[in-house]
Amino acid sequence: MRIENLFTPTQQALVASLHRRDQQERQAGSTDPLRLRAVSPQVAHYLCLTAIHQQARTLVEFGTSHGYSTLHLAAAAQRTGGRVFSLDQVPEKTVAAQANLRQAGLGHLVECYTGEGDAFIAALPERVDFVFVDFGLPAFAPMFTMLESRLVARAFLFVDGWSKVEQWDQNPEWAAFRSRLDGTADYLTYILSLEKSHLIAVKL
Repeated sequence: MRIENLFTPTQQALVASLHRRDQQERQAGSTDPLRLRAVSPQVAHYLCLTAIHQQARTLVEFGTSHGYSTLHLAAAAQRTGGRVFSLDQVPEKTVAAQANLRQAGLGHLVECYTGEGDAFIAALPERVDFVFVDFGLPAFAPMFTMLESRLVARAFLFVDGWSKVEQWDQNPEWAAFRSRLDGTADYLTYILSLEKSHLIAVKL
């Protein structure tokens, strides 16, 4: 069984259409602030598979955009009996994501928020076991201390990469965040190279 088979034919068509739109916008060099900016299918599938493997119950996403990755997290939550909490700072993107989730019949599994990270984190359940960051690390890093107290043992963290070729230690902000995790025995970290270099971590 492939990850695509977690979706109904209607859901598969929606996921494919979002990916096509993202690719078209990228190829056109769109600078529209409302453009999709979705992760690759490779990353979305990895997130879905990992969430199911972890039996994640509280899946938190920073950076909803139009809901491409959110749909994959919701498909995982449907399998694990979990729930997705997703944040974006652009109201129009939240509205678009909610419409896509409703169209897919997965809206009941996701709570979408618009606004600042601090208020979002304060509203989360006390125990968080899966975190996906597609928010821009400079925006997320200051929120991590507040979120960290909610991370349970074996919680999984995936930070979407910033570059296809350059290494994390060549960007001071990203290197500092990884050093923060590496500087304690509480986390096990790894740089995963897919289409970009991504940081993954597990809370021990």
